Amino acid sequence: MKKTQQLMLGLAGLVVAIFAGSVTAQAKSKLPKSYRGNWYGYVCSEKDGHVRTYYAVKLRFTSNRMDYNYLQTTKSNLSQLDWQWGEKSLVTYKQRTDKHHRAYYELNSEAFMDDLNELQLTTVKVNGKRTQALNFWGEADAVYAFRQPVRAHAWGWDFQDYIPTDE
Repeated sequence: MKKTQQLMLGLAGLVVAIFAGSVTAQAKSKLPKSYRGNWYGYVCSEKDGHVRTYYAVKLRFTSNRMDYNYLQTTKSNLSQLDWQWGEKSLVTYKQRTDKHHRAYYELNSEAFMDDLNELQLTTVKVNGKRTQALNFWGEADAVYAFRQPVRAHAWGWDFQDYIPTDE
């Protein structure tokens, strides 16, 4: 009788352990392929003398990492972007749904904390055409990033408050 109780107790413990493991595995989501890859955000431009410099951000999302690169160019079409500095951060994603039942992903990273930490694919108008964009938002603001560098939906200088740093 005692061995039967021990066997049942051991089996119950195993079932609980398996169930608990499956619950924690469901907490993390994989970022879909449509979100992965390179995205570009236009920051702004400034004129110094007779030279106008344009600033952009290149975001790269993988299944477990986010790269953030700050770029600049003097070309108005944002070609020949020169790398200035960058950061890399390990991230995890959690799928959520908004009140309209649309999926978005919560990004968890030590580098970004709670500043810009949610992603959702959307479409916006760029030069009169509907274009796919990555809506990247958090507590303070929302910005758009595109698959190609375009001078649209400028992030503005305020975005620098959200830049990931090692500090």
